[in-house]
Amino acid sequence: MSMKYSKTILLVEDESLIAKIEKKMLEAHGYNTIVANTGEAAIDIFRKNNAIDLILMDIGLGSGIDGTETAGIILKDHEVPLLFFIKPYGS
Repeated sequence: MSMKYSKTILLVEDESLIAKIEKKMLEAHGYNTIVANTGEAAIDIFRKNNAIDLILMDIGLGSGIDGTETAGIILKDHEVPLLFFIKPYGS
């Protein structure tokens, strides 16, 4: 069965295995999903893509800027829904 993608989600996740699983789950529910593995990449992708409807942002992004700083930069000039998520310690 072919699904028609109606909304685009920018998924910002630094752990590649988690990003792959989340992307697969989102796409199975009909969302077009773009993955960024750093805050800097997320900012660059968002600036180049006007079709992003929602950002799912990991707060801890390893080295570089974190999710809250990334969100601040994006939201400074654009209105877009943004949801933070935090992985439990030890996972």
